[in-house]
Amino acid sequence: MRNISESSRPKPLPPGGRLERGLAVEKGLSFNSKLLLFGEYGLMFDAMALSIPFPKFSGFLDFDPDHSHSQSTAEILKFYEHLKSGDSDRKLHFSFDQESLKTDLQNRLFFNSNIPQQYGVGSSGALVAALFSRYVNEDSKNKLTPELLKADFAILESYFHGRSSGLDPLTSFLNQPLLLDSAKTIRPVQFDWTQTGLSVALIDTKTTGPTAPLVQHFIDRLNVPEFKTEFERQFIPANYGCIESLLQYNPAGFFQSLEKLIQFQIEHFRRMIPGDFHVLISQALNEKVFIKLLGSGGGGFLLAFAESETDIENWSASHGIELLKVV
Repeated sequence: MRNISESSRPKPLPPGGRLERGLAVEKGLSFNSKLLLFGEYGLMFDAMALSIPFPKFSGFLDFDPDHSHSQSTAEILKFYEHLKSGDSDRKLHFSFDQESLKTDLQNRLFFNSNIPQQYGVGSSGALVAALFSRYVNEDSKNKLTPELLKADFAILESYFHGRSSGLDPLTSFLNQPLLLDSAKTIRPVQFDWTQTGLSVALIDTKTTGPTAPLVQHFIDRLNVPEFKTEFERQFIPANYGCIESLLQYNPAGFFQSLEKLIQFQIEHFRRMIPGDFHVLISQALNEKVFIKLLGSGGGGFLLAFAESETDIENWSASHGIELLKVV
C-alpha cells in the first residue's frame, strides 16, 4: 500500500453490527447496475470505496434470432476474441468456458440491458458479471474469495476500459453493497438508505463520459508531486469520512466530509466534470445540495445528496434539473 502521512491516514472503521462476514453469490440471471457512492479514482490509490447495486437498471444474457441486437453480439464477439488470444485467460484463477461462449455467439447471444453506457452505472460490469455467471462452473465460483473474484473481474473488465478495479462487476455479481477498505479487504455492508434520512438522486448530464482517457489523465496527474500530495491530504481523508459517517448514519459528519470532497473535485477534477456543471455544482453547495462525480465522470450521471427531499426538489425545480431518485 502506498505511504500516507500519519495526519491524513484514516483510522480503521470501528467494528459494528452492520458488516457481514460471509458473501452470498447472486444466483439470478439478471444483473443490476451499480452506484460507486465513494472511492472514484481513489481505488487506484488504496483509498476506501463503497459500492451498491442499483436495480433501476439491469441486464441479462439472451438470444437474438431476429438479428435486432447485432451491435451487442458484435461486442461480446470481440470480447471472446480477446479471451481467445490467451493473454488474459492465463492470469485468471478460473477456467472460462470459451467453447460454450463461441457456440452461444453463433446463436446470436447478446446482452439484453437497459443500463446506459458510459454513464457511470456499470454497464460493462453487469455484462462481465453475467458472462462470468454463465461460463464459469459453480465449483470455480465457490472456491474464489471476494478478493480473488475482484482481481479476476478486473482482468476481464479491463478489456472494456483499459484499466478496471473489478469492483463494478463484483457488486453486480454479488448484488449487495460492498465496502472495500484501505487494506483491500472486501466486506458486504448491511446498509439501509431509509435510516440515513438523506435524499439521494442522479443528475443526467446529457452527455457520455468514456472511462479510459479520464483514468489515464488521473494517472498522469499522480506523477505531479504537488497533485499527489493534495490527493493524499485532502481527497483520501474526505472520502473516508464520507463512508464512515454514512455507514454510522451520522448526517452532520457526512455532509462536512462531503463538502470537502466536492471542493477537491471542483478544484482538481475539472476535466472530469462536464463544463456546464462547474458553476452549478459550486452554487448548489450554497443551497445545501451536494453534487459529486459518479464513477470516472466526464459525463453520464452525477450524484446529488441533500438533507431532505424538499431541499433537493426545490433546488431541481428552481434550476430546471430533472432528477432520477435513488432514495
